[in-house]
Amino acid sequence: MSLNTDDSGRIRTRQRAKRACETCKLRKRKCDGHEPCTYCLRYEYQCTFKPHPRRRPAVPKNSAGPSEEQDSPRLSDRADANQEHMEANSGTAFPHLLGMRLNPQGAPKVYGFSWNLGPRDEPLGPFTNIADLISQEDMEDLASHYLKKIHPVYAVLDPDALRQKVIARWHDSATATSYDPVLCGVAALGSLYSGHQEHPKEGLLVQSAKEMLETTRISKATLLHHATAWILRTIYLRSTNCPHASWMASCSTMHIIEAIGAHQDPELVSLVYSDTADVGVNDDESQRRLFWVATVLNSWISYEYGRSRVILRGVSCKPPLPRTGDFTTDLIALYQISERLDPDQNNKVSDLEEALSRVERLTLSHDALVLSQSNLALTIYRRLRVASSNISNDILTRIIRLGNDGLDAAVRLAEGHCPWWHVANIPFQFLCILLAIDTRESLSHVGPALRSFRVITSHYSTPTLHTALETIESLVRLSQNKKERDLVLLRDSMQQEDPGVTEQDSTTSAAFNDASWLGGTGDLGLPDNFDWDWNVFLDTQVPFFDEGEYSGQRYR
Repeated sequence: MSLNTDDSGRIRTRQRAKRACETCKLRKRKCDGHEPCTYCLRYEYQCTFKPHPRRRPAVPKNSAGPSEEQDSPRLSDRADANQEHMEANSGTAFPHLLGMRLNPQGAPKVYGFSWNLGPRDEPLGPFTNIADLISQEDMEDLASHYLKKIHPVYAVLDPDALRQKVIARWHDSATATSYDPVLCGVAALGSLYSGHQEHPKEGLLVQSAKEMLETTRISKATLLHHATAWILRTIYLRSTNCPHASWMASCSTMHIIEAIGAHQDPELVSLVYSDTADVGVNDDESQRRLFWVATVLNSWISYEYGRSRVILRGVSCKPPLPRTGDFTTDLIALYQISERLDPDQNNKVSDLEEALSRVERLTLSHDALVLSQSNLALTIYRRLRVASSNISNDILTRIIRLGNDGLDAAVRLAEGHCPWWHVANIPFQFLCILLAIDTRESLSHVGPALRSFRVITSHYSTPTLHTALETIESLVRLSQNKKERDLVLLRDSMQQEDPGVTEQDSTTSAAFNDASWLGGTGDLGLPDNFDWDWNVFLDTQVPFFDEGEYSGQRYR
């Protein structure tokens, strides 16, 4: 039976099939009914059909119940044109399309036959065996910390499957597996978020995962759990390292996601991914979670760093379903609101205010998500400053309220020794925005926010956090000095001009000591209800910044 192709040699897959082959049934793919079917031909599977069952009586047209025609893949209609252009651009896919038109049974597979003159495979050295780094008992303990702290927000692993992998790995401790970078990533994050002294082998676990993951970027046998390991590395770097490192890791994660075809619905994976797609995945829900979590991390890191995010074409992956034991769908709901803040979108003030209302309506149960909610509100404020020079007091009050919610969550997480990145970021950004708003209401929150930031710094005494605290204290002092200079100008404007005073004397009088005018009783009469305490901004003198590089010191 010949395959149905169009004039370009592209296989038509949107046909109503009366039966499906056993492979498509097993993998829950839509089968076109041909023998062999298109899916099995693409991925070189054995295509078999069961004998036709006895015909059932015809169902009246007006009877209830869904029909196969009603369940046709409308999602493919939206993604089909995009995929057609992708496959038309692909020189590596064209020989296969041509072969399918000439001889469907003997068409060459998708491969870079003439990609270059001849590759030299990069030599791979032996990797560190995770079983030589830590014991099974240590691994199980670190995995429990990971499942308690990271998994509720970024649920890209099945807890039961993870425990089974740990048992199987140490049962045959001498044999390395492709799942080892996932185990190293879980162990490293479990150590980082353990709430007490880190595991002495944490650095070696991170290095081992890095060495193994570097090979996945050039490997032709990319698997779904390689994407999982890249997500874990991105989370670790976002928690510990510089913005560039976490941004690069998040971009690599997205490229791995694309290589395995995880951004597309399983039955719609494009031909251009057939040489690297992980076709052995039976759990579509896990694939969806990987794609969406990777997208959230890459987008948010890129937005906050001011860099470009990775945008994949032909996306047809559906959002994951809610699941007991994690809040990943809440994370994705926040991300879907943040899509309005894409730098390529020119939002009106009303659009940004609507986004703020959607953020406020979310009820979040995890402090890490409250931090993300607060960060999103602060980002909306920064976009509003660009869109309009006049922001209403109601909007400012709501942003300050969400900022305070994030500040409280940051303190709670710091006291629980959970080093989520926004524990430092939210207090710092919130203080900056309070100074930028520069109203009596916003300035009244500076003192409590600064004291909270100092509490967080006492829990995580790292050079990075000390530098951040010194920087925000210097900004507070600059704001205070600006207001003091403005008050001097107002004070001088109320004094009567003395013809005998020279210009030099006038300049000298304007530069009097701060304490003299703060404590004196000049002509500038302050209202009785003026109870502003400038010292609430800053209690001590700020030393010069330490110009040394970040030493990598961990918190104590």
